[in-house]
Amino acid sequence: MQLANVQVEQKEPYVWELQVEVPADEVQRAMETVYRQLSRTLRVPGFRPGHIPPGLIKRWVGEERIHQQVLEDLLPEALSTVLQERHLEPVTVPEWKDIQFEEGQPLRFVAEVVTKPEVQLGTYNGLVLQRMKVAVTEEMVQQALEEVRQELAKFEPTEEAAQEGDRVRVRYRIVEEGEEPTEQWQTATLSAGASQWVPPLPEHLVGRKQGEEGEFLYTYDENHPNPQLAGKTVQVQFVVEGVLRRLLPELTDELVQQELGMASVEELKKELRLDLENRSRRTARALERAQAEEALLQQCQVTVPNKLVEQFTQQLLAETEASLRQRGWVLERWLAQQGKTLDQYRAELRQEAERRLKLRFILEAIAERENIAVTDEEVQQLLAQEEEVSEEMVASVRRQLLEQRVLDLVLRTAQWQEPDAETAQKDAE
Repeated sequence: MQLANVQVEQKEPYVWELQVEVPADEVQRAMETVYRQLSRTLRVPGFRPGHIPPGLIKRWVGEERIHQQVLEDLLPEALSTVLQERHLEPVTVPEWKDIQFEEGQPLRFVAEVVTKPEVQLGTYNGLVLQRMKVAVTEEMVQQALEEVRQELAKFEPTEEAAQEGDRVRVRYRIVEEGEEPTEQWQTATLSAGASQWVPPLPEHLVGRKQGEEGEFLYTYDENHPNPQLAGKTVQVQFVVEGVLRRLLPELTDELVQQELGMASVEELKKELRLDLENRSRRTARALERAQAEEALLQQCQVTVPNKLVEQFTQQLLAETEASLRQRGWVLERWLAQQGKTLDQYRAELRQEAERRLKLRFILEAIAERENIAVTDEEVQQLLAQEEEVSEEMVASVRRQLLEQRVLDLVLRTAQWQEPDAETAQKDAE
């Protein structure tokens, strides 16, 4: 495409403002192309597809739709021409501004693009890293055995008062202050004395017997994330329908054989130790990866454009809001519960956004130098089970796989310092 005028101004490092003018004849060419496309796809009584006059097409679909289609075709084409001529490689979607478009006139627009920042690679081969070793102690195995014993607990009906840990079948209803109770009750089986339940009904079940009734008032915190509940006082009415006493068994070979299909308690211990070792190994590898990332951030230099950091910060904030919304919470109240202001939380997100972007560009630069690549076939294989695949998903999977391969290289070539026995013991604890 031939452009009438192009002016390029660097607003800040790696942020460019492009003022572009597309000549009228190119605009006319794009208009004619759109008319031809619509003429083939429209169905107008009395006219064959491909033979509908432009004037009738304009009346049939509307001038706004035609102009929109022309802009959707022309703007990316014109921008691509500028980027190729100026050797600019954008890393985000362009921001379009000041679009001036009239039939028979040149198209003028301003586009702001952010390009990939330059990375000054330092040392990434032979990084000195501390090997993370987490020993599995006998105490850890005994704790795992106790957890299995808790899971194998039996529950039998009892006429005695509920003790902490017993299961209680309860019928309850929550009545808002100032409202008459309805006949709609809910039923549940709760662990007596359990915390993290709001309103705290399980705490009021300790000491209750089958058939007993009770009630209590509860006021939600003013900063409760759900605005419909914040500061509201409710009355909880309940009836105990049954108490199931928790009976903890002794771990014997017979019980393990019957419940778990294992030969003995000793075999169970070996399986638990192996599982703990695998989990410890995964934890150690994750810590080593984080250590390598921090080392790369120290060894390599890159300046991320402020505009890109702000965009990513806003994306992280939007993801937080969406996650909270799914749980019926509001960001402002959640922040109040955390004891943070929106500005403080945004500042935290900005630091995280800048760190992640720096690391991304560093890893991409290493991949380019080391000729590390990800093929389309590899991406397709990883997404084969997905029903719908978007461009964003493809890009995300490709990036994750590329970054993992680069970090594998860094970890593989690192100089590892082994921890002494005392350090390993502390890690285990």
